[in-house]
Amino acid sequence: MNWFVSFLLVILRPALGLIILAGLLLYWIFKKKLPKEKFLKLIVYIFSSAIIFQSIFSTALNWWFWSQQLITQRLLPPHTPINYVLKYSWQHYWFESIVTIIAAVIVFFSIYLLNKKFEKNLFFNEEKYLAALGILAVGWPNCLIFLALVLFLGVLFHLIFLCFSPKRLSESSRLSLLYFWVPCALLILFLSGIINKYIGVNQFII
Repeated sequence: MNWFVSFLLVILRPALGLIILAGLLLYWIFKKKLPKEKFLKLIVYIFSSAIIFQSIFSTALNWWFWSQQLITQRLLPPHTPINYVLKYSWQHYWFESIVTIIAAVIVFFSIYLLNKKFEKNLFFNEEKYLAALGILAVGWPNCLIFLALVLFLGVLFHLIFLCFSPKRLSESSRLSLLYFWVPCALLILFLSGIINKYIGVNQFII
């Protein structure tokens, strides 16, 4: 029955990410603005909690499944040291979740500190939440592709804008990535199968 645990791991986070990001994008389109920062902060907390809960639930469910079969019972204490179960759970249910959350935290505070250093002229206040949500949605290691794509498109559109409207660009020093976080995260979610197959990010999975 480990297939059921694997199903939870494969489906839950991308499905939740798709719902949240698509909802944000639709709200943005129809309301012409993003939700307030407090709401975005709440979503980040809820999403992070859901990922942790997924790992806890998957670990407990896997233990229960193993305890129901005579063969797999021997993988559990007292037949096998608990270190084996802990190592298995870490590799299959915790590593990706913990690394994803750490990556989201690092990017969140990097944007916050950079914006503080440049007196809020580099990013919009909402961007740190959108970046964190994007990372939580696409997971590890696809978040590396997500961040690279956002930065690439940001620089590309900045150069295009510089070529066609240099005067307008000089009026503001802000290189905004605001409009790329949500669409890029959705794109990575939809193309995750292709990315995992043709782009060598799987080498970062233990």
